[in-house]
Amino acid sequence: MEILQRATLTSREAQCLAGIAEGLTNSDVAVKLQISTPTVALHLQNAKRKLGAATREHAVALAIKSGLLS
Repeated sequence: MEILQRATLTSREAQCLAGIAEGLTNSDVAVKLQISTPTVALHLQNAKRKLGAATREHAVALAIKSGLLS
């Protein structure tokens, strides 16, 4: 839990996680945010690393639990 207390997400990382929380694919998130699909994957990878998550869905759950994503 210590990682969650120190984790901070960039606005793009949070936006990408929010898209995943809505059930969107990486491609859907890319279209919504007007960025490339590889860029979405990079932001999600960074968010997963910061949160200590195994998957993108796990990252969403941890971000919500820690108050980083509503």
